[in-house]
Amino acid sequence: MHTLTRAASLALLSLVVACTSVPRPETVLASGQTGPASLVSDGTYLYWTNRTGGEVMRLPLAGGTPEQRASGQVQPQGIALSSTHLYWANRGNHTVMKLPLAGGEPVPVATGQSDPEDVAIAGGYVFWSNGSATMMKAPEASGAASAVSDQTSSPSELVTNATHVLWANSDGTIRRAPLAGGSEETLARGDLNATSLALDDTHVYWTTFWGSIQRVPLAGGGVEKLAEGENHPRAIAVDGSFLYWAAGGKDGTIRRMARSGGKPETFAGDQGEPAGILLHAGHLYWVNQSAGTVVRAPR
Repeated sequence: MHTLTRAASLALLSLVVACTSVPRPETVLASGQTGPASLVSDGTYLYWTNRTGGEVMRLPLAGGTPEQRASGQVQPQGIALSSTHLYWANRGNHTVMKLPLAGGEPVPVATGQSDPEDVAIAGGYVFWSNGSATMMKAPEASGAASAVSDQTSSPSELVTNATHVLWANSDGTIRRAPLAGGSEETLARGDLNATSLALDDTHVYWTTFWGSIQRVPLAGGGVEKLAEGENHPRAIAVDGSFLYWAAGGKDGTIRRMARSGGKPETFAGDQGEPAGILLHAGHLYWVNQSAGTVVRAPR
């Protein structure tokens, strides 16, 4: 029997530690998609937009064949769900659309918008960001669109909680307004080109085009920079333990770090323009825009 030297033991320990940090096993749920952009789930299906192909798609969470729910859309981007309808923003023809989950033909919620990008449902309203103008909303049932903000701030992604809609702006501000209406407020002033948002019970988190991950308390306070030097991070999401985001282009990665702070690590490598991160039931889902795939990995 041979006894390991101290140096060999340390080398073996290093190998074990390295092996525990390899990316999680991934499952490609759908391939051959044309510019998939955003993901949502109702607990039974995954839904996503194909920005290049002008489609809205769905797939059972358990797996199966992707099904086209709408076609002929023009650069569909952000997507959201209510209990009865699917909503999305068509940047290419300046519309916000909705479609019954049971099926049918899509109809416009609003037309003549200024580069609509993201969409969310909360408090009986549909909210969307007009990337060349301001934040907007319209009643879920029917009714005219109205401005949430009176300032042109080039909003991008938005999130909602029980009381407010929050959005990121190209000038680096994070703003919010009550769901039921009222004055907006600037919650934080961070780096320029804020690109995506996520919420937990105490903080709002965001990414910036220039590579930082930041947060601020929902109760107000100073901006905390959690990470820097990331490769154009976007599509941030948060669970009880970690922050996740997409980074990079055709050689992109899914990255993560402890929610409380620490050193970022690669969760999944060799992705093709990852985006659209979704957390659901112990798994992380995302789309690869250039690779045309929808992917799942255990958290």
